[in-house]
Amino acid sequence: MVLLASAQECAAIETDMRSLGIEKDPLSDGDFLHWNGNSYALDFSGDVLADFEPEEIQDITQRVRTEPHAIYVSCQSMDAARTFLSHVLRGYSGLIDTNHGDVLEFAEFLDLIDKHPQWDWRRTEAAELLG
Repeated sequence: MVLLASAQECAAIETDMRSLGIEKDPLSDGDFLHWNGNSYALDFSGDVLADFEPEEIQDITQRVRTEPHAIYVSCQSMDAARTFLSHVLRGYSGLIDTNHGDVLEFAEFLDLIDKHPQWDWRRTEAAELLG
């Protein structure tokens, strides 16, 4: 998943994530986290933005009302993703690209997780849940 927000929001989210005990992965030189019994790979560089098409960046820029910054999050399972994202995104504004067709506001994404605790965004797009 990719978290997209202003530089200020991304910096604050990164600070909160790092407070959970993020370490450097000696094999890849990336960041990783073992938290709450799960493993996460994180990339705070923003390099993932290069994977977006120019029109996607333009849309994201309009939606976050500033040049977007990005945090890439990879989790070992859907349960791990739901737990982690519910913990770190509350109180922040930005967008989450699920990498499976949806780009949702953090609050909307968290609301869907709360209402549909078993939601697997890899198989069910948010529009199906929203009716």
